[in-house]
Amino acid sequence: MKQIFLAAFILALANRSFAGVLIQAEGSSRSEFETVLKEQSEMMSLIQFQIQRLQTNTRQEEDLYKVGENLEAPSGNISESLRSVHNSGPLSPTSINYLYDLSAKLLERPDLKNSAELNLANCKARSLLGMPIEKCAKVSVDFTAIHRQWPIAQVLLIESKSYDIATANSLNLASDAVYEFRLLSDTHKSVQFKGTYVQLMQQQFIFEPMIQGSCSGFSANIDDFNLQNSGTIFFSRDCMKAANGPPSGSRFGEWWDANKSWVYPVGLLLVGSAAAYGLKDKKIVIDKP
Repeated sequence: MKQIFLAAFILALANRSFAGVLIQAEGSSRSEFETVLKEQSEMMSLIQFQIQRLQTNTRQEEDLYKVGENLEAPSGNISESLRSVHNSGPLSPTSINYLYDLSAKLLERPDLKNSAELNLANCKARSLLGMPIEKCAKVSVDFTAIHRQWPIAQVLLIESKSYDIATANSLNLASDAVYEFRLLSDTHKSVQFKGTYVQLMQQQFIFEPMIQGSCSGFSANIDDFNLQNSGTIFFSRDCMKAANGPPSGSRFGEWWDANKSWVYPVGLLLVGSAAAYGLKDKKIVIDKP
């Protein structure tokens, strides 16, 4: 019975209509892809999905608030807390704004007014807010050079701030500040780098395609469970496949090997749920031996 249910479950995954993230297969029509996105208002692109995920970082924001609640704390404690924040992932928009206000207030303390660390944090926040960088060395982001060096990348993400590489205006960053950079594409996995802008431009990245193959047979290089579960692969207007469904043709075995770790538990969970529902409102009596 379980085997029958599991087979039906897999078939449903393969054939049901998906809403969520539209992942563009390499080599497919960009204009068709964009048209489908406009027509399917409930869907977002892979780039939009990745940007959206970085718009909040609750733990990071709470840690910054705690620093702000005790502005008279020893300088060593403040430095340690700020370093912890910078190591907690890309700064969310809320964190960027709060870091700007917090660093400005801390720099008013007589014992911290000459703090190079706080001054650099303030310059970093100002650069991400599009404000002039007044007290730090700065460097201009060359989007033309970025496109030339990594033509696959469509969007440059700096912390949680996104810039369309093809259309972005000039941007100044604090040259000595460490930022979290991500190069995003709708067809390839994102590339991440943490360092200064100058260090970023010295890198040689390899971009891995998200999808390999064609509509008749493909494999998906998706590590994120949420993306795998909500993703739809775009080959053309006439061919869109569920990212977590078994590919057609000889690649089914590969799909099964890659996904059986979650198909089994989910299938068994649903079987258990169905069994529990079947026992609803039924009286169960257990006699003592």
